Amino acid sequence: MMKRLKYIISLSFIGWLLLSNTACKKVLELESKENPSSNKFWKNERDALAGLMGGYSLLRNALTDENRYYVYGDVPANTFRITYSSDYSIHQLRDGSFDGVYYGYLENLQNWTRFYKSIAQANLLIEKIPGIPDYTFKAGYKDYYLGESYFLRAFNYFYISRVWGDVPLVLEAVEDASQARNYGREKQSVVLKQCLADLDKAIPMLPEKPLSSNDRGIRATRASALALKAHIYAWMKDYAKCEEATRDIVANPGKYGLTFITDSAQYQKMSIGRSTEAIFEINLNYDQNEGQDMVTPGGYTWSLGYKTLYAPFLSIREPHQLDDVPWLVLKETRDNLFYEPGDLRATLWFYDDPNIQDMIMLKKYANVVYRDGDVQKDPWFSNNILIFRLSDIILLRAEALYETSNEGGARILVNNIRHRAHLGDVDPSYTGYDFFYELVNERQRELFAEGHAFWDLLRTDIIADFNPVFNGAMTPGNANYGRNYWPIPRVLFKDNLLMKQTPYWNGRL
Repeated sequence: MMKRLKYIISLSFIGWLLLSNTACKKVLELESKENPSSNKFWKNERDALAGLMGGYSLLRNALTDENRYYVYGDVPANTFRITYSSDYSIHQLRDGSFDGVYYGYLENLQNWTRFYKSIAQANLLIEKIPGIPDYTFKAGYKDYYLGESYFLRAFNYFYISRVWGDVPLVLEAVEDASQARNYGREKQSVVLKQCLADLDKAIPMLPEKPLSSNDRGIRATRASALALKAHIYAWMKDYAKCEEATRDIVANPGKYGLTFITDSAQYQKMSIGRSTEAIFEINLNYDQNEGQDMVTPGGYTWSLGYKTLYAPFLSIREPHQLDDVPWLVLKETRDNLFYEPGDLRATLWFYDDPNIQDMIMLKKYANVVYRDGDVQKDPWFSNNILIFRLSDIILLRAEALYETSNEGGARILVNNIRHRAHLGDVDPSYTGYDFFYELVNERQRELFAEGHAFWDLLRTDIIADFNPVFNGAMTPGNANYGRNYWPIPRVLFKDNLLMKQTPYWNGRL
């Protein structure tokens, strides 16, 4: 897969460079990523695969840019200790200041353009792949690539709908900048309905298991689509459908090439990526030429490892005080979640500095490779972004079972996760809401710093216990309603009379 990277990047950026000067005048910047000469491209499987890898690459760019995946999904849930001195622009997010009025520098994070580039590529693939002659593909691969394309579009739309709420819904391919047009924002419910329709198309096309061990987790399979479907239904609070979507994965993981890891050594390696629990991940593996350097070409630090690590896990940082590390683990959150002694996850993932009080390092993503060898001045970070894995879906199923009046079944699943972490059963006296609260906390423990915390706490209406700023954000009629959704920057209103600001932020920017 990585041997094709140079060809993929060339394909993606030729289209971008040729079209960006005119297409950027349109609000969504819907550039085509195909080769400029359509008559010479989209002729065979190689072309389809190159375009598809470009789609994955664009999604990777969107989620890694300024650590968006963790900024959106973890920072507002107080996963990290972030101060003005350590990271002043991100610091304000804990106070719900997505507008950036205090310290600024959030315009890039407010902008959804990177995701729409990935969506534009998916739209192009969905349009072009069906027209490529069947005989140019290996048996079954044409459907496979098309299924991946539908999955990518669905994932992008679900993700941005959780970040911004109502978003423009663009389903047609754009092959020429002159064809680009402006869009208004579509209701979230309509966008999610489209995501589910795309997944219904993708599921029968996708293979149940990864076709290659090198593709494990980093290319979509049927399990990836089912996991995404389950998350969409949970967000919509349609727990009967969520239960249905999670049923087969949890009951028959081997059918999908998955195993529930019980060996502690293998569990520790899970965060590197492509474990047997991996359902969908973003590939950042150094050995596959996908590791992350400290700084992007634009100057933004983009690796979670760079934000969180220090010596002895990162040689280039020797802290003398708390603010010398941009993102430490927030002690209050850690202590509230990991209060039971003997929790394997606390041992594996946290480092309590013996010299500086309350200095807790997240070492979950400490797979660092030094390109300069023993000099150790050029670190590259090699941990995948873990988006869906088996224990996530097990706990999501437990939530669905509880919400569909099967607390007993939910308890069995939660206890399985706890046993692996060297903990005993959930206290049997916890029933009803008390059990549900513990279930949600178990998701917070198991998926700590995996980009789920904010969405899970919003969905289950427990966010106030972790960050009271967002209390009532999901309750219609509440003064805080919609505060969880990000505003969009002024640049997205340029020459587009159809665009409207995120409702909560009207009059606040």
